[in-house]
Amino acid sequence: MYELTARLLRHRSLLTTLVARELKARYRGSMLGYFWSLANPLLLLAVYSFVFGVVFEPARAELTDPYALFLITGLFPWIWVATSLLEGTVSLSANAGLIRKAVFPVAILPIVSVVSSLVHFLLALPILGAALVVGTVMGHHVGGWTVTLLPAVIALQLPLIGGMTLGLAALNVHFKDVRDLLNNLLTLLFFLTPILYPLDFVPGGFSALRSVIRWANPFTPFTLVYQDLLFYGRLPGWSLWVQMGLLGLASWLVGSWLFTRLADSLVEAV
Repeated sequence: MYELTARLLRHRSLLTTLVARELKARYRGSMLGYFWSLANPLLLLAVYSFVFGVVFEPARAELTDPYALFLITGLFPWIWVATSLLEGTVSLSANAGLIRKAVFPVAILPIVSVVSSLVHFLLALPILGAALVVGTVMGHHVGGWTVTLLPAVIALQLPLIGGMTLGLAALNVHFKDVRDLLNNLLTLLFFLTPILYPLDFVPGGFSALRSVIRWANPFTPFTLVYQDLLFYGRLPGWSLWVQMGLLGLASWLVGSWLFTRLADSLVEAV
């Protein structure tokens, strides 16, 4: 586990090169470039804002007004998570030829997917910032100085996503249906993460469901902290910071351990 982490750090220049190659390949021949990466989240934002902000508006409380701003603070980080996991899970099988021909730490390939998706998330932050400014000008009390703590949340979430991606990528080489299972699981987790609704909106009669969302879903504390920092403009409780740190550490240790255990058979399996 520690050897894998050290190896990735030693080859960080190669990681940077592969991320740059991935981004250039994605936008090669495109007139609008990286703006296409914003089309999908903005379309989702428009759809969810209409459905839950207009159609179901009477059922909402003022706690989420303006709803589009509340939604975007959880939706953009989630897209980073989902894209990283889906692309990272197939990164080894998709680069089977490169793995067989070149000698390099193959663990870099799943991390490339995580970092390139992080770049897309960072490129979307100006839109989020502009939305918060517009909301403030319109008289809504959103954001504030707490926005400056955003890098800390990203730093804690990076090992969470990286560890998951490493483990899933290694498993997918041996079990080809991992990505299909992951795709369905992410759909379920999206609705079990308080992105479309505040956690307090879960009815009191569903206390068991609220406990599952709060404590069994590893993405819930990160979503709550994003909402606190960006939407409500308040400091999250210390327990959320501890939970994020422990989840990130546990994910990285388990994911790197699993990848290391399966590393010897990866070349033959791809």
